[in-house]
Amino acid sequence: MKKNNGQDAYYTIGKSPFVYAGHYCNNRCLFCFEADREFPVKTTEEIKKEVDIVRHNFDFINLMGQEPTLRDDLAELLNYIRGKNFKWFGITTNGRMFAYPNYAKKILATDLTQVGVTVAGHNSRLHDAHTLVKGSFEQTLAGLKNILRFKKERMGLLLNIMVTRKNFKYLKEIIDFYAVLGIREMNIGHIMPLNKTIKNSKEIIAKMSDAVPFLIWGYDKYRESVKFLFVEYPACVFPKEYRRLSFPCLEENPQKTRIKLCQKCDYAGHCTGISKAYLNLYGYQEFKI
Repeated sequence: MKKNNGQDAYYTIGKSPFVYAGHYCNNRCLFCFEADREFPVKTTEEIKKEVDIVRHNFDFINLMGQEPTLRDDLAELLNYIRGKNFKWFGITTNGRMFAYPNYAKKILATDLTQVGVTVAGHNSRLHDAHTLVKGSFEQTLAGLKNILRFKKERMGLLLNIMVTRKNFKYLKEIIDFYAVLGIREMNIGHIMPLNKTIKNSKEIIAKMSDAVPFLIWGYDKYRESVKFLFVEYPACVFPKEYRRLSFPCLEENPQKTRIKLCQKCDYAGHCTGISKAYLNLYGYQEFKI
């Protein structure tokens, strides 16, 4: 990881609403873009200082990076954030720690605005094949159920569904499963080849145009009951009537680029471009104005 006064190739403190709080993880997700990055062990006070910097630039914040729920001081940090009068604050997690009811109650008692839980399947076979940890699906599912059980009505539970070549054909089943469970917000994110392990692997990276029909199916079926955002899918990979659902990553990413189509695209103002490594894998042909 390139370090320079709180900066690396992807992360500059205060330039995005994200604070990287974790330094290790209890999953080993084969798609994780953080897998080959070294995360420093930050003290409670160091993270509080980062929170203060973010507050100067944003009115919302998210604690993420590796697995933040493995920090013993997470509740303290969330209570500190609450005192900073952010309009919105949350965490991104694999959800496994929420399988413990007392832990779930403790974190949810901080009145955080949103918990985002990342999944890669709707059963143990598919999900655990991505996390590389046997039993992780059962814990995450138990965590989701506890969050739904104990959360306050105004708190949002966001499901981050990560799309890979191994699971995109199951997206209908995945969306159905979690909609029936009671999830009302789903971000469906396309895995980008951002770590050394997956940079050149078509075995893990799905072709966007192969996955898009499944995204459209899910949106059309559940548009009245589920809020969808399609993350890391540029608008130009969708039919025109669905392009508004494209949502860019909120972090700076020097590994993205713009193509000739971008010069004429109505969405260029809120699109961060396309991964250079993705273009090396699949080319430009699937992107159209």
